[in-house]
Amino acid sequence: MSTQKGGKQQGNWLDLTASDGHRFRGYEARPAGAEKGQILVIQEIFGVNNHIRNVCEDFAAEGYRALAPALFDRAERDVELAYDDAGIQRGREIMGKVTIDDALKDVAAGLAHLGGDGAAAIVGYCWGGTVAWAAAQRLVVRAAIGYYGGGIANRLDEAPRAPTLLHFGEKDHAIPLTVADSVRDRHPSVMVHLYPAGHGFNCDERASYDAESAALAKQRTLGLLRAVF
Repeated sequence: MSTQKGGKQQGNWLDLTASDGHRFRGYEARPAGAEKGQILVIQEIFGVNNHIRNVCEDFAAEGYRALAPALFDRAERDVELAYDDAGIQRGREIMGKVTIDDALKDVAAGLAHLGGDGAAAIVGYCWGGTVAWAAAQRLVVRAAIGYYGGGIANRLDEAPRAPTLLHFGEKDHAIPLTVADSVRDRHPSVMVHLYPAGHGFNCDERASYDAESAALAKQRTLGLLRAVF
């Protein structure tokens, strides 16, 4: 969900503090008019980079206040990586230094900033898709949406406690289709959709971008958000 490529970003960086005292940054975009709802946007392994900031801007353009917490600040601050081999390698290294439990502390702080328990929905991409799934299991969110979160396969024992929507690519080289099948089998209330695309199909800065799949996933995402707010 990103149509702002090359456009001017209107959001602002702000400071957040987790329950363990960790201080980190977040990028927030607000709608021009009345807020329809609040969304926590969870990054890929590339940090809160241009694409993730544009995702926040897009949600703001749809009427939602959107905040992307810099979850990598626990390991390395101001991470903003490109979608190339070097960026992938570096992103994986940093991701390995941030546990899901620590990420959820920062997610909780972001949710508190957006109004507290149940006030905000959460949307995550790649690694962020797994974090969003974990947040739906452990925290109180309005709804959870995950794009190609491969780590979900390792977290199937607990059911999400909020309406949950997952997007996967049928041609994803990193996530086998058995992950989507396992979610459907274990948690039939979760909405799972497959697209004729590869990993990262939603990001218009990646070679794997698929405009039709991204548009359909956006339509379904906004549909769930309209239903819960």
